[in-house]
Amino acid sequence: MEDGNWRHYAHWHQLFDELCNGAGYYDTAALASAYCALTASKGERQFDTAVRNLNNWRSGRHLPRTKNLRLLARLLKVSENPDLQRHWNTLYKQAGEIEPAETAGGLPSVVAARTIDTDHEMARPQAWVPVLRWQPYSSGPARKRFSALEMAAGGAAMLIVGAVVGSLVTASGWRPWAGPADNAPIVPFRPKVTMKVGETRPIYAERGDCGKLPREWLLVEADLPDVRTGTFSDGGLARRHSKFCQGLTPARAIVFTATQAGVEEFEIQGDFFQMTVTE
Repeated sequence: MEDGNWRHYAHWHQLFDELCNGAGYYDTAALASAYCALTASKGERQFDTAVRNLNNWRSGRHLPRTKNLRLLARLLKVSENPDLQRHWNTLYKQAGEIEPAETAGGLPSVVAARTIDTDHEMARPQAWVPVLRWQPYSSGPARKRFSALEMAAGGAAMLIVGAVVGSLVTASGWRPWAGPADNAPIVPFRPKVTMKVGETRPIYAERGDCGKLPREWLLVEADLPDVRTGTFSDGGLARRHSKFCQGLTPARAIVFTATQAGVEEFEIQGDFFQMTVTE
């Protein structure tokens, strides 16, 4: 794009799409490949997610998070032109609120599609019980209160109601009993980590659906990036704070063991890390 031609764009997604075209990314698949390469994301699932998100951002259906915005700016070399960078940020602010400053400095990755928070959005069902009107005894001849047929019908109704309520409770994921992660340790998220060679500590916790147990380690491990300064291992069940889940939710702890001094950047599940390992 020629210098200054971007000034007439009044919407962020239009500017983003034009910058993509100007950089030669007419095909979103090519842009997704470059995006995944920059975030060290591997696998067909990550690529498909990137294509879907990029299409949504280019069309204006959705707005990227600020950490994704920084990655897109890096990919399109927006920062090389200070005036373009200011216009890019201004249009983004107009399109939606920028996330809190605690994410500043982070390098983004693909944002996973949101799921319905059934633990909060679906109210816990309450069983319906037919109300039987009480009638006092009269002074006249006594009347048989319930026939055998009425009692059988009432019992069948209660069984049906119980089955319906049970299926709704199961579908909502609500548990009236304690779960295996209820007392698990809480793993905070810190984007900048400093460790010494030989040190081992949990640095992240991947959650599942709100209130539900996370994925097994083999599935989590397959999505972790390749790193130079250490290795990842399973930290078992944990808990983490989630804005989307509005509180603590079960998660799987990811433990990092520092093996080599150095500084590197990587991302896990869309969250950016700057790892510094010293002797």
